[in-house]
Amino acid sequence: MDMNKVIEAAIKAGALEQVSKMIDVPEEDAGKALNVVLPLLLKGMQSQAKSKETKDGFLKALDDHGKNDPKDVKKFLKNVDTDDGAKIVNHLLGSKTEDVAAKAGKKSGLDVKTILKIMAIVAPLLMSQMGKEAKTETAKSGSGDMSGIVGNLLENVDIGDVIKIANLLIK
Repeated sequence: MDMNKVIEAAIKAGALEQVSKMIDVPEEDAGKALNVVLPLLLKGMQSQAKSKETKDGFLKALDDHGKNDPKDVKKFLKNVDTDDGAKIVNHLLGSKTEDVAAKAGKKSGLDVKTILKIMAIVAPLLMSQMGKEAKTETAKSGSGDMSGIVGNLLENVDIGDVIKIANLLIK
């Protein structure tokens, strides 16, 4: 499975509905925000996985988050640690976090603070799904090379496809 399918499955499993409830905004507005945020978080994951300085820490974080079971998306999001989510967002986006939040805010009509909350909610879900998928693929391959698996999963992410999937959120 590739990350495009993982994201699509999360959306269909009620991620948008749950995020909308948690921040008390209409699903359409939350969907518009996720439409901007998801591809950028995935780009941040790609950067973390490629950088020699961050790769090992990123793989450890994926391994740790892969221990969480994101199968029941609504339950996962109800219990999400948003403080950890905010840390994840800062690792993935770094100094661009506020700019990303502002851009998503303009497209969705939500304020930056609300966008930051949305990112803190969905980032642990993305990390858990990626970590779980990487562990599954690593076990299937028998190679023990999570680094290669993660690289392949992220390299196969078509940001255009993610945007198309995210557009499902606002229809």
